[in-house]
Amino acid sequence: MKGKEDTGSEITAENKKEYRKELNFWHVVLLTVGAIFGSAVAFVPIYVLAYGGPAGIIAWPIALLLILPIAFVYVELGAMWPRTGGVAYYPARSHGTVVGLINGWSTFIGYTMALPTQVAVVIEYIALYYPPLYNNGAITPLGIAIGIVMLFLIFIVEVRHVKIMGNVNNAFTVAKASLMIIIALVLISFFDFKNFTANGGFAPFGVSGIFLAISATIFAYAGFRQPIDYAEEVKNPGKFLPKAIAISLIIVMVLYVLESLAFLGTINWAKFNLSAGSWRSLFSLSSPFSSASINVGLIAFGVLAVIVIIIASFSDGLIYWGGAARIGNTMSRYNRYFPDLFSELSNRGIPFNSVVVVFVISVFYLILLPSFASLIGVFVDAVVISYAQSAISLAIFREKYPDINRPYKLPVYRIMAPLAYVLSGLLVYWSGFKAVSISIASVYAGLIFLILAKKKDNLNMKDIYAGFWLPVYLITVVIISYAGSSLFGGLNIIPFPYDNIVFILDTVLFYFIGFHFGMKYTGKGVTDAE
Repeated sequence: MKGKEDTGSEITAENKKEYRKELNFWHVVLLTVGAIFGSAVAFVPIYVLAYGGPAGIIAWPIALLLILPIAFVYVELGAMWPRTGGVAYYPARSHGTVVGLINGWSTFIGYTMALPTQVAVVIEYIALYYPPLYNNGAITPLGIAIGIVMLFLIFIVEVRHVKIMGNVNNAFTVAKASLMIIIALVLISFFDFKNFTANGGFAPFGVSGIFLAISATIFAYAGFRQPIDYAEEVKNPGKFLPKAIAISLIIVMVLYVLESLAFLGTINWAKFNLSAGSWRSLFSLSSPFSSASINVGLIAFGVLAVIVIIIASFSDGLIYWGGAARIGNTMSRYNRYFPDLFSELSNRGIPFNSVVVVFVISVFYLILLPSFASLIGVFVDAVVISYAQSAISLAIFREKYPDINRPYKLPVYRIMAPLAYVLSGLLVYWSGFKAVSISIASVYAGLIFLILAKKKDNLNMKDIYAGFWLPVYLITVVIISYAGSSLFGGLNIIPFPYDNIVFILDTVLFYFIGFHFGMKYTGKGVTDAE
């Protein structure tokens, strides 16, 4: 019935094991800061310089402006219908099984990929002091074994009460932010202002370099959505989510700008054994902040940088692991895409079986892609692909459920929702053809779960009719990326900036196609839909 807000209580009542509302406002703030200011602290502040030179630093505030419309789409949805693993819930409710499965599976894989990414960061930094862990651009078998032990330690905390996870993350997030501020401020005291202009000028790669730098920042900012995936466990999501996410995004932008400035000011090409002005060669540094500290004579700070990375990766792993497990739980409990074992909660209110499956997949990807550089692109695209669809869901819910209580409302949603959809698409496109092709292939692999959905009587012609446009759109993304500018890994058949214009027009078209079919959808979509 329109206007009636459902709480999903019938679902938890049937399970007799509920998620526990144990996360307060500061848990939410530090959950967001912890997820955004995670393992990305190790490399992304340097990657923006590698892509854009000194001008890469401005990618941080630009990317923040791009992320805000996307973030506040989720704030409205999370405050309106708090659902743990909500990113898998909203598109399923608006469009049914096909869109819901693609979006949920993409997020599940993306979040899970975050875990081996965190581990890779730590191992590559430690390898500066113990080289047998990393060789020829890849983590060695010994490094992989240590990484698996690290994953198991995170697992031990993950299966406890969510409040325990929240408290551990609070402590770790405060510690890593404080220590990194100290490191950055000390490095800035050695700042060489000639680095702003001496090697190719402020923007040696022009506008295209800034675009690429923006794509790198998305790995860092991607964590903004984590509180939405814990929404059922937040004490007052309608009140806490908007403020917490806004405050967190500003905090981390300042922290990342500070990091990038600190490294830029201490670049000494000779001491790095790199050619002067070879910005792209910064990608080859396995432990940049430790190296920068050692180069200015601060050996102890080099060790401190490793400690920061270990803390950051551990807390980030906690958050993303919990998010992945809750996505898996939602895809079984609310959406009926995954096997029933994913829907079960432990006596502590934790989706234990889902946590275990995430562990197994993480180990597999660590072995398959044993380096940070090989993991980051797939992780980013798998997560960002799932950003977009909820923007269409929000617009549909505004039309279909106008009287639902919305503690936060996205302003001028008729403009902001399509803007968020387009920006999400561009963030995928800018990551390059290789990452686009691998991630979309991984998303398509999830369609095998349509077989299970059919067996559970959760797939019919209504779902197919309302969702067929999304697989078609993803194919067009691959085609445009393949034919697009060589700056983004394409064949340059459509040179820059015309490739971006074509991509925007394509994405706007599919936004309205998706909205049209969502408005016509009359299926149930999720188990607690009216």
